Amino acid sequence: MGFVMKQLSKLLVVLSALVFAGCTTRPSVETDHQADFDFSSLKTFAVAETKQDSKENILISPFTLSHIHSALETELVKRYQGVSTAANPDFIVSYHVVIEEKLDPRSYDDLYGFGYYGRGYRYPSLFFHGPGSGLRVYNQGSLIVDIVDAKTEKPIWRGVSEKRLSRSMAPQQQREVLSRAVTEVIGQFPPVK
Repeated sequence: MGFVMKQLSKLLVVLSALVFAGCTTRPSVETDHQADFDFSSLKTFAVAETKQDSKENILISPFTLSHIHSALETELVKRYQGVSTAANPDFIVSYHVVIEEKLDPRSYDDLYGFGYYGRGYRYPSLFFHGPGSGLRVYNQGSLIVDIVDAKTEKPIWRGVSEKRLSRSMAPQQQREVLSRAVTEVIGQFPPVK
């Protein structure tokens, strides 16, 4: 009985460590920045209005764009002072949302790999397509945040977060996903040297 209890306690420790490690992994955010810029000099910011002038932006609700604008201000005001663009801020934040259709890479296995028929019989799915085979398409939303030095009007930092979006998502659900993306992206600014 003592051996079983020791083994169970070891298993619980390992499972707890795995859960903790899963919680502490950093979100999937890609960033790039101007290496020689002094980010410690930044004190004030303004968030620029996004124009709905491209095909991708027109498909995004203006209410969603307004929500992203507010989320950016909320995150940045925790560390910087927000001002209007007329007040000459130290940096200006612009953002873009791009929604693209992507192919699920797992669907290639269904189409070009081997599938199963019945109990363990393999068949090449190029010749026989079961009811679950075929390409799966999904929408991928990319939130791109650019930060520009207001004095030189040159970009100094970019952060990109990509999230899978479902066609069946309500606008409120999209806003929640994009709010998390804003938090993840701004959490990486300024870059750590």
